[in-house]
Amino acid sequence: MNVAEVMTPSPETIGPEATLEEAARRLLETRYGSLPVVDQEGHLLGLLQVEELLPRPENVPFSDVEALQLFGEWVDEEVLQEIYRRYQKTPVKAVMRTDLPRVHPETPLGKALEILLTSEIRHLPVVDSGNRVVGILTRSDFLKLILGRG
Repeated sequence: MNVAEVMTPSPETIGPEATLEEAARRLLETRYGSLPVVDQEGHLLGLLQVEELLPRPENVPFSDVEALQLFGEWVDEEVLQEIYRRYQKTPVKAVMRTDLPRVHPETPLGKALEILLTSEIRHLPVVDSGNRVVGILTRSDFLKLILGRG
């Protein structure tokens, strides 16, 4: 079996200049966990996962204190308006992941599963020989495959 048999073809994508507000709204509307970021010709530039949009607890340097960081800056837990303001002006390209694995439609399914299980990527872009996004493969796709065969 190969990736083409299990992937979701022609996934929803977003451009690098779109704002995080637009990306967040599209993620909520579609109930997806990520959006491949593509140029106008559909070439893969990166991946925006829901996790990149959420503040993360980080240790304050030289301290045992933990605080929230968003887009590399410290944020107060109570300041949702400030986070929303940042979403409105920050482009997707500022926070998208660019160091990500990708597979091709003919990649064996076992290799794709290994990548998903050993990387922080939960949504694996599927690209053609020209690096254009043709599909997406998720961990859930493997569960669907298992349940469909049971």
